[in-house]
Amino acid sequence: MPVQITFIRHGETEGNAAGRWQGHTNSSLTKLGRQQARAVGGRLAGRHFDLIVSSDLDRTVQTAGALGREFVTDPRWREPFFGSWEDLTTAEIMSQPGDGLQALLRGEDVAVGGGERLSGVFRRTKDAIDDIVARVDGDGSVAIVSHGMTLLTLISGLIETRLPSPLRLLGNTAIAEMVVDGDDVWMPRYNDDTHLGDVAHRHYGHDPNDTELLVVRHGKTRSNAEGRWQGHQDGQLNEEGRRQIGLLARKFPEVQAVYSSPLQRAADTAGAVAERQGIDITFDDRLKEIAFGAWEGLTRAEILKRFPEAVEFFNGQDVARGGTGETFDQVRQRFGTMLDEIADRHRGQRVAVVSHGGATRAWITDILGLPYERRGRLSVMGNTGYARVAYGRSGPSVVSWNLTPHLEAG
Repeated sequence: MPVQITFIRHGETEGNAAGRWQGHTNSSLTKLGRQQARAVGGRLAGRHFDLIVSSDLDRTVQTAGALGREFVTDPRWREPFFGSWEDLTTAEIMSQPGDGLQALLRGEDVAVGGGERLSGVFRRTKDAIDDIVARVDGDGSVAIVSHGMTLLTLISGLIETRLPSPLRLLGNTAIAEMVVDGDDVWMPRYNDDTHLGDVAHRHYGHDPNDTELLVVRHGKTRSNAEGRWQGHQDGQLNEEGRRQIGLLARKFPEVQAVYSSPLQRAADTAGAVAERQGIDITFDDRLKEIAFGAWEGLTRAEILKRFPEAVEFFNGQDVARGGTGETFDQVRQRFGTMLDEIADRHRGQRVAVVSHGGATRAWITDILGLPYERRGRLSVMGNTGYARVAYGRSGPSVVSWNLTPHLEAG
């Protein structure tokens, strides 16, 4: 049975504020860090957890305490031991002889500062996860309070991203969600710190010259509700979908441009955001959903009944959907080409891109380096959920996935 795991990074410390690599160095939360901890505690107040586990370092223990429930500590959830790099800034580390930091940034499994290797961090946290899953019965729910590099290493390893990981470091008290069901794992949400609202926080690794794309899935349609495969069909938003896009438009971050798939469900979603911010929409066919050919408008059961050859697709082969539709790889290429063009056109700006669940996941899994057979490691975003993707000097990286603060508030 699946176990739901909510990962939480600790609140801000003086070391975080100064950009120092803390590792096993013990530190307490700043005043801001305590505010952040209270904010995540309030967000999770209505959530049931069968077990809450924290690293035994002070900054995580204080954050776990803000959840207002009993918890246990486990040193396996500590940050990596950074050896001689502990309590140094990145600039100070770079001034040292050797290329240890550059090797780490290249994704090499080096002993960080002569201390711990990330492969060892993954093994100890994976062992801790296995113990937790064995301990929780049935459809269990667990919260784990840990550290930025530790969680990045574990999550990247669980979903098997390429190296160096294209996921950005979790922000202070940001949430990531994973589901573990036997040998299967998947990630519904990543780096969600929307509970902080007006509380000050930083996006780690952010460069003001980055282009930020906020990639949005359209609002809910009748076909979504019925489990029908829409593809290039021009479905309309249902009542719930119209409610969702109204909430999205009121809470959506300020952007400098809006792009959209021309399909009606996406165009209406983009229209709500664009109208609210007084921006015109640029439409492009390359932002459309995966084309499902003869399968469009049908449910999974209807597809299998009418098209017995579809069993190849459901058994994991990346075939052209519905005979005349597209493959996953084709969608990756056309969607990725369009997003690259948008990022290049709007350097240093924030841009909204409104599209569809399947096409967006195809593109994001390509950034993560997940082959087709492992696409299920990333859940499809919910209706009006959005992802943050930053285009920097080394290309795109995934900052956040499946943010829905407007729905939680509404």
